[in-house]
Amino acid sequence: MNQIYLVILNISSWAGYDSAAEHLYGKIILSHQKKVTIDNVCEYNVNHLGEVIELKKEMTFQDATMLDKKDDGNTYRRAFMLGNTKTNRFNSIEEVVNAGIEYYNSLNLNCPFITLYEGEKYDYNGQKTIIIQQ
Repeated sequence: MNQIYLVILNISSWAGYDSAAEHLYGKIILSHQKKVTIDNVCEYNVNHLGEVIELKKEMTFQDATMLDKKDDGNTYRRAFMLGNTKTNRFNSIEEVVNAGIEYYNSLNLNCPFITLYEGEKYDYNGQKTIIIQQ
């Protein structure tokens, strides 16, 4: 297994591309690149630095119903009834960051962690880039 030097939570959204977009998505990137640090990570395309893991969260039937209403369909309720109770759609930056930190902590690694929004450090509506040093 390759050495992991940095864990990156890259948050994204369709906001800016779709006026109705309101959900956020999170990918954990396990960077195998020793040269990439919390100071220079924004100089790279983070999605190409190592293993990419899509974050998901548990959803309730109520969540599935709400998502279907927003999407004008029944995809999420059908999936929920078939036992797929996870979604990659998060409702806030705080929610996706908490899921990312929880995942990072579960890895029990001795390397730094950073949150980015669309590959960049951010300060948005009181939410700021989080850095955890080990």
